[in-house]
Amino acid sequence: MRNRSTPIAQWLIAASLGAIAATLITRSNIGDATAFAQNAPVAGARGVFAFTGQLDGEHQGLFMLDIEQGTIWVYEIESNGGTRKLKLTASRSWLYDRYLKNFNCLPPTYKDVQELVARERAQYSALRGESGIADESEMRPAGAKPAVDPSVSPN
Repeated sequence: MRNRSTPIAQWLIAASLGAIAATLITRSNIGDATAFAQNAPVAGARGVFAFTGQLDGEHQGLFMLDIEQGTIWVYEIESNGGTRKLKLTASRSWLYDRYLKNFNCLPPTYKDVQELVARERAQYSALRGESGIADESEMRPAGAKPAVDPSVSPN
């Protein structure tokens, strides 16, 4: 004799799976591949953006980014006598940083990567029976500009 509760349990499981499928299908953020835990709160207007982040194991920071002026600054959020206060921790302009090709970097340096890319492209071209890279401009990513002398004004 067959147990009567088995078909009821199967129908309950099927209904539950149907409800889950319907919920997943009707969700409005299906196209958003970002994990919810990775969504950082960002606020901004006219090229100034603010977001929070961890400075170290114990301290949170408020990062401010001004795209138009080319600056970043960081406030540490301190708890002083039960009151939270902001303390300016760091600030700098990055306008001239982009002119440096190889400052304080661990290997591989940009030159190492450039040589690896040239070698790989030459091997690929040899397989296809084509000539290798003629100069550095062909190795530059599409739309990338060459580094300019930092003594020249950026704009």
